[in-house]
Amino acid sequence: MSEQRPSDDFANLLISHQRPIYAFLVALIPDPTERDDVYQQTCLLLWEKRAEYDPARRFFPWACGFARNKAFEHLRRRRREAPALSPDTLVRIAAAREIGEPIAAARRMALDACIRKLSDQQRDLLQQRYMARVPLKDLADVLKTSAAALTMRLQRIRHALLRCIEHAIATAEGR
Repeated sequence: MSEQRPSDDFANLLISHQRPIYAFLVALIPDPTERDDVYQQTCLLLWEKRAEYDPARRFFPWACGFARNKAFEHLRRRRREAPALSPDTLVRIAAAREIGEPIAAARRMALDACIRKLSDQQRDLLQQRYMARVPLKDLADVLKTSAAALTMRLQRIRHALLRCIEHAIATAEGR
């Protein structure tokens, strides 16, 4: 009986997550040929980085981080020169951002605090769906639930976060 090596464990993880990683790339790279290239580059990079993988972490979000970076790298290479904005438009954008930034910062701080109040399971679900951008159907399959039930669960979490943020902002403003 032979002992399984860490490389074998990593290969098994990579193989078992091939379809979800590829499905993740479907949302980022519309062209199938380009997507296949990015997928292959991602798999090669994951294999090169296998020594950095911490088995205590969930594999899929870790792998999707590399897939997302490879997809964005590909899209940046493909992007043609963006249309130039007039100086007046740039000034208006900067002014609007300057006005909105304190409000946005307060909302981000409230969101962070509210997310910390969620259960580990709720935070993990949000991270997979919105940060790792796992497609709803794939996530539902992993969680062994229906896409409709998962949609309702996510909606309840979002509503709870909204109420928490609004309460935190109102409290900070002394209302």
